Amino acid sequence: MTANTILADINEIYTGYVLNNNVWFDSEAKRQFDSRVKQAQPEEVKDAIGKSRVMAKEFIKWAKSEGYRLPVKKVWWTARPNSMSVAVGYPVDQKKNPTDILIKFSSGPSDGFLGLSAKATRGKGDIGFKNPGIGTIDRSLTLRLSEEVKKRTDAIIKQLDLPSSAIIRKKYIRENPGIKAKTEAAGVELMSNLSDKLLVRIKKFTQQDLMKYLLSDWMDADIIKPPYVKITGMGNREPYTASSMDPTTNEKLDAMAKNELTLTRVGNESIGVMAGDKKIMKIRFKFESEKMASSMKLSGDPW
Repeated sequence: MTANTILADINEIYTGYVLNNNVWFDSEAKRQFDSRVKQAQPEEVKDAIGKSRVMAKEFIKWAKSEGYRLPVKKVWWTARPNSMSVAVGYPVDQKKNPTDILIKFSSGPSDGFLGLSAKATRGKGDIGFKNPGIGTIDRSLTLRLSEEVKKRTDAIIKQLDLPSSAIIRKKYIRENPGIKAKTEAAGVELMSNLSDKLLVRIKKFTQQDLMKYLLSDWMDADIIKPPYVKITGMGNREPYTASSMDPTTNEKLDAMAKNELTLTRVGNESIGVMAGDKKIMKIRFKFESEKMASSMKLSGDPW
């Protein structure tokens, strides 16, 4: 049986050929295609080409639905290193972008560039969240939460006659259960107060500004350029079919784009973010380790 890489090359390159109006778009790609055809069985070549035709059709259908406009201006087979960067005119990390065939439409999003990935790609994962420090939050929102932490910490140190060194204070607290109960309570109260102040501040955002803030400061939602769509050819004989999948589609991001964002307190130290009736994330205050004896942090958590 012929190796999958050989059949994949035939499928990818011929899809580019079909997308280029059945005209060869690259002499090197044609040489590779001809070489691969000689390495495969005739029925396998026929199968790969049959899938290519329906995949090209599905790709065009998907592209048009996303605002790309025909005719196709140019086609690239992206197997060569740095080929995508040369094509689009800006650096592209091809290890992260699985485009096999790059298409330049006459117009459309991303300056008309759209990639076609004919291989399996990573599944749709959840959004990753960032964990900014309290100083970052203060700078982004012109708040003074870090001052509040210092003020409360200094007060509890004085009130309970605790060591000023955080390392020594942590050890002391853990060795004295009565003291620990009091510092725990002070820590819980402090996190609640910080959450209240943060909630008041971010509730002042307009919907548009809140969206920008969440995406820039809290969400590790990668934007892949140029964009690509995964096209899968199916069947082992005529009539072949093909399906499309946008790998960047994420239910949470979709919900944020289409629905009103709302903010609410969750528990003692968290702020919940919702888009419509979909839970997006929680913004949570937490001590690095021991309450009132370690640094204050924030975390973005799934909800």
